[in-house]
Amino acid sequence: MNDKRTHIDKLKTLLFGKDLRITKGEPFNKVYPFDFSSYYPEDDYISYQDVPEENVYDIRDFGADTTNADNAGFINAAVEAAAKTAGTVLVDGGDYVTTTVFLKSGVTLFIKRGSALESNKTGEGYNHLGILHADGADNITLTGGGKVKGNGEYFGLKPLWDENMTEHPEYIDVIQMRRDARAQLRFAHRSKYGGPVYFKDCKNVKAHNFIIENAAHWSFRIENCDGVNITDFVINNNRHTANADGFDIAGTSNIHIEHCFVSTADDGICIKNAIWLGNRGEMKNITVKNCEVISCANAFKIGTETTYDITDVTVEDCSFMMTDLYPGTVSGIAVESADGAIVSNIKVKNITMNRVTCPVFIRLCNRNRAAEVDAQSANAVEFGQKKGKASSADKSTFDMLGEVRDIYVENITADGVELPVIVAGFKQKGKIKRVENVTLKSFDITYAPYKEVYDRRAFIPEYSDVYPECWRFRNLPAYALWARHVKGLKLLDFNCSTPRSTWKEKVITEDVI
Repeated sequence: MNDKRTHIDKLKTLLFGKDLRITKGEPFNKVYPFDFSSYYPEDDYISYQDVPEENVYDIRDFGADTTNADNAGFINAAVEAAAKTAGTVLVDGGDYVTTTVFLKSGVTLFIKRGSALESNKTGEGYNHLGILHADGADNITLTGGGKVKGNGEYFGLKPLWDENMTEHPEYIDVIQMRRDARAQLRFAHRSKYGGPVYFKDCKNVKAHNFIIENAAHWSFRIENCDGVNITDFVINNNRHTANADGFDIAGTSNIHIEHCFVSTADDGICIKNAIWLGNRGEMKNITVKNCEVISCANAFKIGTETTYDITDVTVEDCSFMMTDLYPGTVSGIAVESADGAIVSNIKVKNITMNRVTCPVFIRLCNRNRAAEVDAQSANAVEFGQKKGKASSADKSTFDMLGEVRDIYVENITADGVELPVIVAGFKQKGKIKRVENVTLKSFDITYAPYKEVYDRRAFIPEYSDVYPECWRFRNLPAYALWARHVKGLKLLDFNCSTPRSTWKEKVITEDVI
């Protein structure tokens, strides 16, 4: 790699810089070294748990067997019986292949440690509802110390590269960094069936002492629920299975996530609230505490699917990192409104980061995706299909309504950083919309010890109507903080080491008032 991006390089990026996406081929099920993290502290999160002695419905008594090609009928029969007595469905004695299991109100699913429910390897029989599904259920519990296995490598295409990248190149170059990341991804095959757990319109959900392993899609999808408590939980995925998020919290309020480990390809813990996801209004009161997250995308993110408001979110005492692989995590904390939502009252404190490219990314823009997708078209590409034309709202319904305000981030320690903290509003249609009231306090950032490719640009585009991501801004001319279109930005005890590169400034602000 050269130490300077020339005019020809920039022209090539402009003309031929489309994202790599492999769309053809058969499922590729070989697991490469470092697809899974070498750091995997399962015993710190999962413990042995005694099986209840009463009101227990053992799936083997209903015909389930580890040799069956599909145990769903037997497991669902056990669930139906348990629902009548608010009982416990027991999974013990090994791994049971199943299509979708439909959980009912009052049921506890107890998968004993050492046993599992797992997907088949064809993707047939699921209808995108995944392995465990609950719709309109109350008082359901996942527990026991066992696993739901997604067999994720059977539902992706062969990545461009034949091995994973584990060493940093000579220079920091965000454009090449993004290309390197996508060259290692296993994009969706059309057989992709869904994710391991999908709860919709449920109340009083508890998940404790439980493992999701090797998801093919969103690992734990929590949609339009109220009252969710997740503790001592592990998600351990292939870190190159495209769209394999950890926790996806959509349209859900009153949720508490504590002492969880997530290692995954896409966003680790992601909050969404959008009309095309079937969400219906404001979501609030969300807490994330004492979690470790390894993500090839964003460790914690609000957005990007954001038409309805999100407020009162607290993230504290967490560790975000990347092990074994290059590039590192895209963003540690990402707070975004792209489609018309008001995102407000977000508090983040006591976070350590290692090899996170951008420690904090706060972004307001106006993609207005509701005018371009509906529920089917929004997920088409993620399931290996072509995206059709559709919309879930008139183009004026959410246009220019978004806000990001009242963001407080304190006590951040980040090592191996390769992009500055970014805080950005936008200018579009002759109108400026600013991020408002952001406080960044007690930051200690250590820049990665590599030279940076020289890539000075005459201007930084607004990128106001495209997918928001820190990498989108490419090689910014600041190394500690880059802010544009912000009202009320406070920096208190904000420190960043000087990188080896000399052409960048520490802090650059534009239209910050």
